[in-house]
Amino acid sequence: MTTSTKTLLVIAALVTPGTLFGCNRTPTEAHNDGVQAQREADETAVQARKEAADKVAEANRDAVQATEEARKKTAEAQANANEKIRDVNREITPKNEMRDWAQKKLDSVDNMIDDASAKAQTAKPAAKAKFNSAIEEVKHQRDALKTEVATLEAREGESLDKTKEQFSERVDRIKDNIRNLEKSL
Repeated sequence: MTTSTKTLLVIAALVTPGTLFGCNRTPTEAHNDGVQAQREADETAVQARKEAADKVAEANRDAVQATEEARKKTAEAQANANEKIRDVNREITPKNEMRDWAQKKLDSVDNMIDDASAKAQTAKPAAKAKFNSAIEEVKHQRDALKTEVATLEAREGESLDKTKEQFSERVDRIKDNIRNLEKSL
């Protein structure tokens, strides 16, 4: 016998038993087996989709967390850089006691703004938007104080003392505003 003949005999032997002897199952049983097989396939597909969705959701959570951490680190790095810049600016600026005193007060306000802004990076979007809007007003108040520093240098005696006191009170009010904004985050 040749190889092709042997192959044909094997195929015939595999195909023939069902056709020669008939199937012992009824058409209903065969149909039910098909329905059961489809049900199992559907369940497997649903489970696979659920597992895939769970993995995607977990990946999304990880991505959001990584983004929030990156924003926070960026804000903290910026705050540190701002502090170093302010230190350098104080060293470069000619020493004037009054200007130095006022600049230190303004720097403390700037530090608080930077810290609050860093904290806001991890806040929920609605709280962050409200914070960003409110912090602009605080920055405007701080900028107004910066323009007053030059007038402080020109004052003397009792006028200087009164102006310094008013300046300090305004700085304290701004700091209170910043603290309140931080509490809202």
